[in-house]
Amino acid sequence: MITLTFEQKKSLGFQYLLDSLRPNCVYGQELVKQAAPYPGEEREALKEELCRLSCLVDSYEANKNRWDSLELILMNVKEIRGTLKKGAESVLTDLELFELKQFLLQSEKLRRLYEDNPGLRLSEIVFADTAPALDLLDPEGRRLPGFYISDAYAPELKAVREEKKRLEAVLRWEDILEEEKAPDATLRQEDVQGEYPAYSQERRRRLLAERSEAVAEEERIQMRIRAELTEKLRPWFPFLWENVRAMGRLDFLLQKTKLALGCHGVCPELTDHTLSLRDMTNPELAEGLRERGKTFTPISFAMDNGTAVITGANMGGKSVALKTIALNVVLALSGFFVCAGEARIPVFDDICLITEEYQSPRDGLSSFGGEMVQLKKALACQREGYALLIFDELARGTNPDEGAAIVKAVVRYLKERPVMAVLATHYDHVAQDADYHYQAAGLADADMERLSAEIKSADSRKRIDIISNYMNYGIYQVREREECPRDAIRICGLLGLEPELLRLMEAEA
Repeated sequence: MITLTFEQKKSLGFQYLLDSLRPNCVYGQELVKQAAPYPGEEREALKEELCRLSCLVDSYEANKNRWDSLELILMNVKEIRGTLKKGAESVLTDLELFELKQFLLQSEKLRRLYEDNPGLRLSEIVFADTAPALDLLDPEGRRLPGFYISDAYAPELKAVREEKKRLEAVLRWEDILEEEKAPDATLRQEDVQGEYPAYSQERRRRLLAERSEAVAEEERIQMRIRAELTEKLRPWFPFLWENVRAMGRLDFLLQKTKLALGCHGVCPELTDHTLSLRDMTNPELAEGLRERGKTFTPISFAMDNGTAVITGANMGGKSVALKTIALNVVLALSGFFVCAGEARIPVFDDICLITEEYQSPRDGLSSFGGEMVQLKKALACQREGYALLIFDELARGTNPDEGAAIVKAVVRYLKERPVMAVLATHYDHVAQDADYHYQAAGLADADMERLSAEIKSADSRKRIDIISNYMNYGIYQVREREECPRDAIRICGLLGLEPELLRLMEAEA
């Protein structure tokens, strides 16, 4: 089972996309928070989810106005699961009955809109007809949003309320007599049913006692009606739960649809052992580049079982490529469209990530010690199922000779396993043992004369930004055996290191 921490989701850019969703109701919001890759054994469920999403994407524009109306209804849907749980065991209050009525009103509107428009309907999402339950809370059939225990529920309730009203009118008359004020113009003589020439404390005490008895009788009748209503509503609770789930699923799918359209995503094809992503992007990283006036270079990557190594100097885009690959695999396995021009993705049982974010000292371990603990976990998960392993600059926390030896050994070890492993490294001679070799383009295609001219006229603080503007953060597959380019030394020169030091670097390289 694939389990990603919040930090991993955030690092890859998956959390950024989840945060960009705007579910309309609490049930949709909950599903967004729970979004995660499907387990490997639920391959068919994942295929069905992607099929549903494809149907919505294809039909969304033609039904946009109807979807907008549906969203307005979902915005008015409130949380009622606590009320349903309480009502299963005890009598509901007027406020809780009001909440149920509100939900039933919105549920009925939503069901009718959904069923009357074939372009909105999906076979997996069905809304139960709960109109009879709504009738229980709306005996007069007015379909107004408020709720109170009306006289229609019991004839004796009407009688006791009229008696209580009469007694209250008489008491108001008594107040007038006591204070020797002018009669209240709103009180009529027939309301009090008699004339009282003088104020009487005894009569007032008797009236108050009669009113208290009427109030108590009214409350007894109302309590009985609440109990009867709760009892009659309970058989409908399973259908309300069904509609809760349907609302959440529909809201979540709608948000997935909007994301797919907004990112120009494609539906991934699920494969057994082929990973192929053409022109993929990472929306969070692309947004960061746009804010700086730059554009994201689309990345293409393909491999089958085995190991792939991405080489290149620091600043060259290796980490960007790894995160973009991992993000799009996670999107596909979570039932989302991927941010790519074309995608074929296996259904992995696990995804293990070792990136720079998880190489800080934890639990008293050194950076290198933390890496090795993560490596052990990654190797364990590949023995328990079909896994995707992603390593960013593995063994950077030790000396270069040992680091290179460790990475080469890991590449050769995983090459013989039924696994997909993608490693980014700046160590030389590692790729020669891999099944696939990708190279970060870096400055390979840059106009070095123009870059050098810009660098010379810029102060030291702007030079890194200038170099970044000339960097190609894409990757390309290397068909022939070749060493990592010397972009690091080239960057040192562009940043103005001493010529003598540069000559020594080149000699050592």
